[in-house]
Amino acid sequence: MENKKIKVSFLISGSEIGGTEKMLIDMAERLPRDDFFPPVVFAIRGSGTFTIELRKRGIKVHIFDMRRNPFRFFSLLLSVRRESPDVLHSFLFYGNLAGRICGRLLGIKAVISSQRSTDDWRKKIHWLADGLTAKWADAIISNSHSGKRALVNKAGIKPSAITVIPNGIELPPVDATFSRGDFGIRPGELVVGTVGNLRKPKGHIYLVLAAPLVLEKLPDTRFMIVGQGELQQYLLDEAKKAGVAEKFVFTGFIKDAAKIIRLFDVFAFPSLWEGCPVGLLEAMGAGKPCVAFPAGDVPFIIDSGKNGIIVRDRSHEELAQGILKLLGDRNLREETGRNARKRVEESFTFEGMMEQYVSVYRTTVAMKAKNG
Repeated sequence: MENKKIKVSFLISGSEIGGTEKMLIDMAERLPRDDFFPPVVFAIRGSGTFTIELRKRGIKVHIFDMRRNPFRFFSLLLSVRRESPDVLHSFLFYGNLAGRICGRLLGIKAVISSQRSTDDWRKKIHWLADGLTAKWADAIISNSHSGKRALVNKAGIKPSAITVIPNGIELPPVDATFSRGDFGIRPGELVVGTVGNLRKPKGHIYLVLAAPLVLEKLPDTRFMIVGQGELQQYLLDEAKKAGVAEKFVFTGFIKDAAKIIRLFDVFAFPSLWEGCPVGLLEAMGAGKPCVAFPAGDVPFIIDSGKNGIIVRDRSHEELAQGILKLLGDRNLREETGRNARKRVEESFTFEGMMEQYVSVYRTTVAMKAKNG
């Protein structure tokens, strides 16, 4: 295989763009064409912003809505067989199960699974299924140390079977594409922002609850929530109950959220569970001081008090205190932001991440070829 191009296919159980989907799009685009064929993506939860973006970028994608019709798995199986990849790399829980079964039935050279979070939503049956099918994967990659611990402690997978490759990002552009005026923010107002799909695990409600405490001290503060999801109306209703709705801007989905982060004075990250969060890395890469809950690998990424602030989990009071500390001291904000960008430059670049993935692909394929 050393002198032949390798054919990689990705399989994922996501249809809308979140951190994992964004990372997969970038990986598919940046896989080195000298050594790899253009990759193919299998999306097993129907179409959405994710599959639309793939096609816009010229990435071949097969779509199967197995959520509505589980029997579409047989169509998936035939499609994977036709593509005949050397490497089948899957993402997210149901994607991993489908990828392992496809690999087992079709005899794919290298089957690789990914752990993208601590998956606190899972029940025992999910961890059991993960542990039982893990032996059908030739490699398991976790994007975080916390995700690896979850696989070891809850799924019973051997630590030696799991490789940790942290997420990496392209450093955001120096200038913002958007202006504050685009969102009705007046000159002189401070901006606290966050990015993420509007789902319960992202903890947006804690930012809503923290807002009155921040506004009590700094009334000229606005809050921006970038993302879409089923909780938007709930969050807006809660902001109205707290009397702060007029201080919030819900932008909806923005294709390249990294460009809007430039508008923030402080980035809030009240996520409840994570792996290696892309949104946090993008904010730090943009030189923004961040206040975060200690979810997933956040304590590994942020050295609290130096390149960001970590506060007590699920405490909107401490979240507000951290935000106020940064908003109230411009010099502290700037120093913290510089240190944040340096942290990303040193340890979380997209190039460094891709080198590690490419190495795993090559090594796994070569080992399978050697062993027959």
